[in-house]
Amino acid sequence: MKIYIIGSTGQLGSDILRIFEKKHKVVHGGKELFDVRNTDAFESFIGNKFDAVINCSAFLDVPLAENSVREAILMNMSAPMKIAHVCRKKNIRFIHFSTDYVFDGEKRTPYIETDKCNPLNIYGMSKYIGEEGILEVNPNASVLRVSGLYGRVVSRAKGYNFISLFLRKAKENDVIEVVSDEILTPTYTLNAAKQTLLVFENGISGIIHSTDEGEVSWFDFASEISRQMKLKIKVKRKKSSSNSIARPKYSVLENRKLNELGLNIMKDWRESLREFLKEEYI
Repeated sequence: MKIYIIGSTGQLGSDILRIFEKKHKVVHGGKELFDVRNTDAFESFIGNKFDAVINCSAFLDVPLAENSVREAILMNMSAPMKIAHVCRKKNIRFIHFSTDYVFDGEKRTPYIETDKCNPLNIYGMSKYIGEEGILEVNPNASVLRVSGLYGRVVSRAKGYNFISLFLRKAKENDVIEVVSDEILTPTYTLNAAKQTLLVFENGISGIIHSTDEGEVSWFDFASEISRQMKLKIKVKRKKSSSNSIARPKYSVLENRKLNELGLNIMKDWRESLREFLKEEYI
């Protein structure tokens, strides 16, 4: 099949490209090929040339979104919704990615796909209304919720991921403070990409949770990185600031739909971290 990937140079998109091009003909590029903000040009650009479109572009900077509401909604709702509509009209598969931040963290047990959403910040809200809009105009679309992504290519929007930032700080400090009151499942983008390929090849539509398995605080995740890397530093607990952007304290996702279909290949977060560090740093 012939697939167009939007955002193929980003953290997730680069691994989506790496996995999909092994089995399918893939077209990708940056703004010089197609600027996702210019959705009016999408229909003529896409024509009837593709069997699927995978959208890996997004507005990802959580603090910046609070003061960039229009841009966050454009990238996370308006643009993907218009692209999804064109894809439905032309009978092209559409795959999009969302986030654990659509939830408020009050549940305290892993969220499943059908749980009620209640985002706490502009970023989470923009992703949630993006999900709703996409599935309204294209019920056959696939929307994969991911969480705490890290990979060999850091987030272009932020210039880092948690691991790269932590290791940078470890070179400069003997003690690093990390929040211990936010629980989630950090997810290796290579695993997410492989899972996305299975979702695509099996024609799964709707909301799909697709994170690594287990749950951990950012503090414990940092401590595990330090242990595996044999760093000579102290990782110290701290609470998230009451003055910072509101984030869910518990945003663990259960891959319920994938498990029910017998298609869940996501790994335990410790195993994924070990594989990533071995490939990239050790």
